[in-house]
Amino acid sequence: MNLETISEYDLIGQEITITQSKNKEIVGLKGKVIMETKNMITVNTDDGKKNIPKDICQFSNNKGILETD
Repeated sequence: MNLETISEYDLIGQEITITQSKNKEIVGLKGKVIMETKNMITVNTDDGKKNIPKDICQFSNNKGILETD
């Protein structure tokens, strides 16, 4: 799998999947990033908007694993 480093402004609008997390309940969560702050992203999922802390998660898209700044 490719490792892609993206800058902060590139996350908004991307379809992402949470591939790893300290919170096992959100692993596999998928959706479109609709907002981003320094420490948090908001993902629009089938079950509504979810606020996800960036420091405990690993994200991926169709290109591979995303490394957030």
